[in-house]
Amino acid sequence: MPKNMYITITSSQVKPSQVQEVENFLKDFLPRFRRQPGIVSIYYYHRPAMDDESTIVIWDNQASLKAYRESDLIKEAIAFEQKHQLKSTREAYPLIYVSDTQ
Repeated sequence: MPKNMYITITSSQVKPSQVQEVENFLKDFLPRFRRQPGIVSIYYYHRPAMDDESTIVIWDNQASLKAYRESDLIKEAIAFEQKHQLKSTREAYPLIYVSDTQ
């Protein structure tokens, strides 16, 4: 069992007309987000048939997640979502099992 690791899932409804703008935002945002302390890995995917996209993040501890959730960087992401009227959800859970494939 991983000690204190967390997984977060942020999902947004994205209309086809918004996809390029979202991807442009993420090209700038994700590299800066990756520099947040405590991030182990980031996974982003877009499901065109479902008109949604999600970002999954593995955090090495809850304190790092909490610090991000109180940072200016998350405020930037939320402002983008609000400006473009993206219906988004943010979830966070303790990570129970990790399979190291390296």
